[in-house]
Amino acid sequence: MRTLEILFVALTVSAAVSLLIGGLPRTARVFAASALVAAVAHEALEGAHWQMIPAYAAAVLVCFVVWRQDGRREQRLTFAASSVLLLAAASILFSILLPMFRLPSPTGPYPVGTSILYFKDSSRIEDSAPDSGSSRELMVQIWYPAQPSHNRLARYREPHETTALSSYQSVLPTNARLDANVAVAGAPFPVILFNHAWHGRRTNDTFLTEELASHGYIVASIDHTYNASLVAFPDGRVVHGVASNDIDAPETSTAERVRAIWNKELTKWVADQRFVLDRLEAMNHAAGTPWFERLDTNMVGAIGHSFGGAAATALCAEDSRVHASVNMDGWFFNAIHARGPNQPLLFMEADSGQVDAPLNPNLKVDAVLDTTDFAETEDSMRRFGGDLLSIKGAAHEDFTDQPLLSPLRTFSHRGEVPARQIQEIVRTYVLAFFDKTLRGEDPMVLRARSSPYPEAWLQVWPESKNGIASSMRSDGQ
Repeated sequence: MRTLEILFVALTVSAAVSLLIGGLPRTARVFAASALVAAVAHEALEGAHWQMIPAYAAAVLVCFVVWRQDGRREQRLTFAASSVLLLAAASILFSILLPMFRLPSPTGPYPVGTSILYFKDSSRIEDSAPDSGSSRELMVQIWYPAQPSHNRLARYREPHETTALSSYQSVLPTNARLDANVAVAGAPFPVILFNHAWHGRRTNDTFLTEELASHGYIVASIDHTYNASLVAFPDGRVVHGVASNDIDAPETSTAERVRAIWNKELTKWVADQRFVLDRLEAMNHAAGTPWFERLDTNMVGAIGHSFGGAAATALCAEDSRVHASVNMDGWFFNAIHARGPNQPLLFMEADSGQVDAPLNPNLKVDAVLDTTDFAETEDSMRRFGGDLLSIKGAAHEDFTDQPLLSPLRTFSHRGEVPARQIQEIVRTYVLAFFDKTLRGEDPMVLRARSSPYPEAWLQVWPESKNGIASSMRSDGQ
């Protein structure tokens, strides 16, 4: 819980305890009045949210009781005070299960700014829209190195981008200033395109996008419309993801059918990225705009989580402006087939410690996909080089903000590694990889024989000169 929330609940509880003790009406009234002041300050400075609704009700109840109680109704007084305590306890419990989480602070020298942009690609028809003939529309959020600013901190998500359960995220502050001026020193900045997972959101990896921006990268994260779980447009329209039974329940389908669906969507996501990159390039050449000569659109990287990682690698294979890609724990599908030489790749995987079974027709669909895809990925690494980072004890969602959502794995889906530790590992290696491939630096963490993190180990394949590249492991094995 946050400071004012703790103060508000503590004062409310103190008022209720004063009633239970008895003979302290003045003390109870002082605590109740103070609780109201703390509640107003909390709402104004921190923002009201649903986890605190029982506490709000408790404050109203205790204020009603302390100003109406006449000392002759002890049974009712005890019941009311007990109810206040139970309501306060409910808010504490909700705040523990789904806390108002705090994103890790960026470590780079730049303050971070963020802007949300709407793009419309009139050259493409939206094939998933209910109305035929409509153009492809995208929401894009950009994180960037900024000048010092007093602009308000951006929300984790805008109110119209949340559901009833996630509505509290619209009052969660990030570390980025909304629409702050782009930094001048160090410009133009390399560009990184970010892709969310299947049915993900553009904000899913804010812990990472803010970090990259603080180190001098401009990160454009794309909501892939009709695949993202929810996209809210400026005119008030809200579009939800269109599910496929073959994807959501692959065991009722076949590996070939799942791959066909994913490869079709992969083509669309690559087109989204190229379109956004074209728009960023146009913004960079538009004199008089905040983005004028701030973006280096010829020195571009791409990154994504899960399916978004495949989209990043596919873009790198198709667009010469994109020099490197990162896939965070995702299958590649056709993206790995299109990959060629001089296309640096960092593949990050959650290592559960299980050994893949050999490929055979009796394996389940997801096992077939996993085994086949990894074999193709390793073959590409041996031919064209690349880095494979395995994180022991990590889970698939650990490459996102998800571990911060709750201490309960039922809600967070996190692995065994603590949230702050896994996010530090991801941020360290992703930043080092782009520093090397886009800026020509030589980060120690990518060439050390052992990782500074006991959970991580890095396999490095130099690009093949004769058709076969040998693997070198940073842990010295």
